[in-house]
Amino acid sequence: MTKHEKRERAFDRSSGLFSNADPNEADEREEIDYKMVTFSLGGKDYGVDIMKVAEIAKFDRYTCVPNTPDFVSGVYNLRGDIISLIDMRRMFHLPVPERAAGEPDEGLILRLDGGLIGVIVDRVDEVVGIPSRLIQPPHPIFADVNLRSISGVVEHASRLYIILDMERILGEADEPRPDRESGAVDPAAATRETPEPAATSGGAQEELSRPHTAHPGDEADLVAGTLRSLSGFVMTDLNRAWVAQRLRSWRDAHDGNVEIRSEAEVQEFLRPFYSPYTRSLWGDDYLEAVRALLPPGLEGNVHAWNPGCGAGYESYSIACLLRDSYTNARIRVWAADTDLLDVSMAPSLVLDPATVPAFYDPFVTEVDGAVEFTAKVRETVLFEFSDVTHHQTVPPCDLIVIRDVLSFLQEEDQRRVISLIAEQTAVTTLVVTGAHEDLHEMSDHVEVSRGPVRAYRKG
Repeated sequence: MTKHEKRERAFDRSSGLFSNADPNEADEREEIDYKMVTFSLGGKDYGVDIMKVAEIAKFDRYTCVPNTPDFVSGVYNLRGDIISLIDMRRMFHLPVPERAAGEPDEGLILRLDGGLIGVIVDRVDEVVGIPSRLIQPPHPIFADVNLRSISGVVEHASRLYIILDMERILGEADEPRPDRESGAVDPAAATRETPEPAATSGGAQEELSRPHTAHPGDEADLVAGTLRSLSGFVMTDLNRAWVAQRLRSWRDAHDGNVEIRSEAEVQEFLRPFYSPYTRSLWGDDYLEAVRALLPPGLEGNVHAWNPGCGAGYESYSIACLLRDSYTNARIRVWAADTDLLDVSMAPSLVLDPATVPAFYDPFVTEVDGAVEFTAKVRETVLFEFSDVTHHQTVPPCDLIVIRDVLSFLQEEDQRRVISLIAEQTAVTTLVVTGAHEDLHEMSDHVEVSRGPVRAYRKG
């Protein structure tokens, strides 16, 4: 075998990189069943499963998005597709080396379950092939990266590689969410993010189009499959009662027919599900109902958590209500969403004066004929690009508002988030859910609803 032939065998055609596998190590090559693209961050070696890597990239032109976390470098035009660009160094609070003017950032385009995303690293190295049996569980010595972010560690060619779980770090929820604040289901998101249903005899599409003879006992199950496939809405004990009630009204309005086949019908079916004041500031009735349920007399630090904050209307409603209710307290609202565009624009939310209820007058200012929240209110809310199903660093809260979010998670994720809510709550903590989400059915929380507000406390 010539030197050139040895070099050719060490070249990974799928990535365009040379691996550092020794061509003479025939026995090890025969065992190789795992390949990773390796890169460096903060002087350490990392790897990511090559099946998650779409391509190696150099990012020289990308658009910064204002008011996003510092690890969000911006958005990048990938041959017509606009993708988010994340700086892994800033995400892990690692030093960022200076680059010469005009020198591009090195990184990877990852293909995750939720779509494509770009990541910036210090340097992309090579493709490494190893036997998967050599991968060891992560160890607490890797303190600069959360252990939940690591799928394993492996030593190869005298180098220790930390293998990152990019789905856990950057991936979105398993199922697509609705546009939380508009109350509309995004069909494109459903098509992009929803996993393909398991193959059945005749295929999933045939199953959707086949006429069904629904019986009382299986109507909800038939509809649930379509809702999950076309919108990401997951029927569980949390919302089963609403689905049954909605089916009755749907049947009455459709001459006894309960079939739902199209995205338009799914949107029509789900429209009554969404809570009051979605994609708008809370009105007086909702504000006063929440105020009546808040723990009395809080002082010092008062914390609220608002997962699925969307464009920020709900978060600012919470901030203003808490500032009005606890005038001597230090208010902090932790707001999060997986919609990068919404959460990046939320800090500078601009409103039409005609849409702002009088309650908010002390908390807003007029600028060029429009209305925006004062600096004091904006400083109260911390907007984050974050997935509620991932690890959370929110402190224990006095108020949690998670409206119409849980129903668009897989059942196991619903239960995981509900467990997290239980960890974050004291006996006095108020938990506000969607108008048609019954938290008591999946936890020991006790309902304390008032007026239009569906709310719970620990039992």
